Amino acid sequence: MLVIDTDPGLDDAHALAMALTPSPKRPHVPVAAVCTVAGNVGIDTVTANARWLLGAYGDDAARTPVYRGAAGPLAGPRSEAPDIHGADGLGELGRWPVEQAGEQGTPAALALVETARRHPGRITLVALGPLTNVALALRLEPRLPQLLDRVVVMGGAIHGRGNLTISAEFNTGADPAAADLVFASFPGLVLLSWETTLAHAFTPNEFTSFFEGASRSATTLRRIMANRFATDPSYAGRGEYVRADPLAMAVALDPAVITGAVEHRVYAEYAPGSARHGATAVDWRDTLRDRPAVTIVERLDRGRLLELLRV
Repeated sequence: MLVIDTDPGLDDAHALAMALTPSPKRPHVPVAAVCTVAGNVGIDTVTANARWLLGAYGDDAARTPVYRGAAGPLAGPRSEAPDIHGADGLGELGRWPVEQAGEQGTPAALALVETARRHPGRITLVALGPLTNVALALRLEPRLPQLLDRVVVMGGAIHGRGNLTISAEFNTGADPAAADLVFASFPGLVLLSWETTLAHAFTPNEFTSFFEGASRSATTLRRIMANRFATDPSYAGRGEYVRADPLAMAVALDPAVITGAVEHRVYAEYAPGSARHGATAVDWRDTLRDRPAVTIVERLDRGRLLELLRV
């Protein structure tokens, strides 16, 4: 079973569709919950986006419970990305009426804990946004690492090539205190970094092929991408496209897509006002022993990705 922690978000929309759209090419893993966290845009907007997207993806997806999460980081300034995702998080999309998924009253961090307790050893947590909810859940339930089966995180700039700042990747940089706690707490955590995302870019034809299907998810994503192309000509003219959150979802759904990975301890730096705030530090020489190693994904099976990302 999956619990998806997300801040939709254009690429989050694609990742959610992968998890919630049946496909003979993709393992079916039931989604127990979708949790939202402030990130690409504020918590009210990402929660509304999750509810609307699940409704747009069909009746089965709309039955997935949505839990509202943290409205900002554990500490330090908030970060958002309206320049990428638009003020509405979905590229200023003209929306159409759907039967939206229901929002539950339980806070996301508590919902994660309760779900893990109900299904010990059966939950894969897929974290696609800042790690605030996961850190809060750890504070509520220190046994969470033992209750979960797997944790897959999209985040980190393992070689210092940031996209939020010169050294910080967005998800880690948006809440480095939470990220460091999570990196320190989950043995075997699987990390899909920004650099790995860049190393697995797709051609324009490959990119558009992901949304060519007949599903409601594909139809929705085609409209989202058509709107993005129409409102952002520079995006429409790119020679390649990256899909950060969908790559993490591919790893969560089919671990065999990983063809190369290394294990090292990972840290996130909390230094507000510094160029290092939110930076990811990897102990490449294995000199430290204060936390478990993280599985850092380096290579993915490209042919399998092309199957997994099609909705």
